[in-house]
Amino acid sequence: MHQLLIELVEMAVPWIEMIGIVVVLWGATEGLVKLLLRIKSALVRESQLIPISHIRAAIGEKTALGLDFFLAGDIIQTIMVPTWESLAILGGIVVIRTVIAFFLNKDLRELAGK
Repeated sequence: MHQLLIELVEMAVPWIEMIGIVVVLWGATEGLVKLLLRIKSALVRESQLIPISHIRAAIGEKTALGLDFFLAGDIIQTIMVPTWESLAILGGIVVIRTVIAFFLNKDLRELAGK
């Protein structure tokens, strides 16, 4: 039974991480499209430019969500095959991603307040 769970996790984790990649790419694409629309508006001298804060929020929200998927995949994988090395690596990843997520969320709260 344990081996079956390990095999399921080995199949599921890459898909979970792929969802994270798709979400981050979604944010980057949305941000790029909004930036291009802002540039186009500036070139034709339209009065309503997309605020940079909206562009940053679009990218930041999706990046934070994508990081959650990456972290979930790492946690699931480490729970199923716990070695001291994998736990140490997971600990480092959790610290780094937590710091990144903290500052992303802080920026998003500041942008929402504007």
